[in-house]
Amino acid sequence: MIFEVTSKYHKLSMLDKHHRFKSWEHCFNFFYNNYKAIDDDTTIDHGCLHLAFYLASFGMLRGGSFLLQKDYRIHEYFLKDVVRNPQYHKYFDSKSQRSINKMSVEGIDTLINETSNAYIKNISQINGQDKTITVTDTLASKILLGVYGNVPAYDRYLRDGLKLHGINQQFTEAALIELVDFYNQNKEDFEKSQHSFKRDGTFYPPMKLIDMYFWQVGYLLENADEGSDEIKRIKEFAINFSNNRKNQLIGGSINMQRSVKNPGLTDKIREYIIGRLNQAKADGFTSIDLKSGENHKSLKLENRMPAVTNAMVSLGVFRFEIIHDTPSGASSTKLVRYYL
Repeated sequence: MIFEVTSKYHKLSMLDKHHRFKSWEHCFNFFYNNYKAIDDDTTIDHGCLHLAFYLASFGMLRGGSFLLQKDYRIHEYFLKDVVRNPQYHKYFDSKSQRSINKMSVEGIDTLINETSNAYIKNISQINGQDKTITVTDTLASKILLGVYGNVPAYDRYLRDGLKLHGINQQFTEAALIELVDFYNQNKEDFEKSQHSFKRDGTFYPPMKLIDMYFWQVGYLLENADEGSDEIKRIKEFAINFSNNRKNQLIGGSINMQRSVKNPGLTDKIREYIIGRLNQAKADGFTSIDLKSGENHKSLKLENRMPAVTNAMVSLGVFRFEIIHDTPSGASSTKLVRYYL
């Protein structure tokens, strides 16, 4: 199923040598081959151009985006502050481009924050007016996908695909670990895609393959005939994956949590939430909405909202939908609906 879906995505760029999907290839290949020369101003200039055009090709200069009001050199702060940082050169390592594990996404929350801050701290005006900009998860993830190829792009279609499979839709390290598990559970199909596309002259790292799969699923869900055989097969695959994962987690992860002598705060919060959900299920509810602020208050915590919001979307057991959220993803108003 995965090879079939990713091939549909890849085919578009093969049929048209100037397809917009090629912009990602040009951008990723540039940084992969030149990241050690980011100290050179000419390389920075070329890097800014590649990143700017790729983001334009992938819809990030539309509407009210602050990038629409800036020239391509606006990306130089990110290149100098982040890409030039040796701490992140590990993402260009050839091994990380061939396979992924939980270590591959360790510390990624810091990279996400530094990427956003490279823009927020250096942009204070839009069209001559003082303004504090917002770097959305969609923009931050597309930047990292274009430069490092180490995360998928968290746009609407990808999130729809994740939702169908019961996978965390947040752009966090905890959510990326779920994608690592998904990749390795379906490694044979993903590697088949990787080898096949490489023969066509294009190399895609694991997270780009993940991006291709879930984006294409989301696109098909919105644009294909609901009763088509393709949609039916995708939904059947997603349901099987979700059910298998749920059974594994119920049989393993929860029991493991109970056996841990000194669980961390996030684990304790998960255990509390899972207890509430299990009780609601026993009472006959088919779904329940939980609010981060109420969980925080019930647990008698102080200034621990990020831990609460992270726990709410990383239970790994119940399928969920985020009903309300803020750009930070860590506010007291986060509302999550769990399907029991």
